[in-house]
Amino acid sequence: MKNYLVTYLCACAFLAGAGSAFAQSQPTDEIQKGFSGYEAFQGSTGSASKIFKLDSNAGYDFNKHFGMFAGVPLYFANVQTVQVNGTTTTTTSATNGGVGNAYAGFALRAPGKQLNYEADITVGAPTGSRSKGFSSGRANVDWNNRFEHSFDKFTPFFEGGLSNSVPDSRLVTRQFTSLGMVTHLEEGGEFELVKHFSVGGSGYEIVPFGNQKIFSKLVGKGQTVSSKGKNSFDQAAVSSGNGLTRENGFNGWVGFDPTPVWRLELGFSRSATFDVNSFAFNLRMNLGKLARSHRNS
Repeated sequence: MKNYLVTYLCACAFLAGAGSAFAQSQPTDEIQKGFSGYEAFQGSTGSASKIFKLDSNAGYDFNKHFGMFAGVPLYFANVQTVQVNGTTTTTTSATNGGVGNAYAGFALRAPGKQLNYEADITVGAPTGSRSKGFSSGRANVDWNNRFEHSFDKFTPFFEGGLSNSVPDSRLVTRQFTSLGMVTHLEEGGEFELVKHFSVGGSGYEIVPFGNQKIFSKLVGKGQTVSSKGKNSFDQAAVSSGNGLTRENGFNGWVGFDPTPVWRLELGFSRSATFDVNSFAFNLRMNLGKLARSHRNS
């Protein structure tokens, strides 16, 4: 556990010392042939748990229409747990960390004056620990589609996809890994207040098909303690049933882009289904733009 904490603190120091970052979708007209990639650190903190993810990604854009990528996430989970022994109730803090599923995929883009479209197909290998909830023990495939159009300073968007596991989003780092077919949807928009600053909001829905299996990041295999939460991923390491991953919620955020390489987002996420409120952040460094800026300097 100490090694995970050291890695976590080093990652925080590296990212905080370098600057701030994240763009949900890089504008198609800014995509250039060559190396692409990013380092992203994101997290969600609530009253009963804290989930963090460090995501390293590298790829290559052949042109503005097609690119490939691969990466691996590193998760850190901290949860307040409650253990009852007779008439004594003890609250403790538990830490869980490890590698998630390594992934690879490709992006197809169709830019246009009226509408920009991008499709990403991502395949994940079961490299994460199932006992820690970082993997379902099965390969996962996600097909995501994004549509957007800018009206001056306002950019509305719609995302929708199919997957056999509920994916993380930019402001929602899941408390669990799931196994089972789902549709994931998000619709919203972002408005540029002034140069370098923007505000945005979105609503999201997870619609499952058939039986769902959940592997909790908050409750390890064999643990007898239960967290303060009331959801299945708060109470058991593994649970299954119809509709367990069904969810509706909304996000709101403030974005800051000090340079083309960096973006920071701070926001709030509300899961109406799970009755969970969390503060979230996403910090991203665009390695592709950084490499090109050094090459051109």
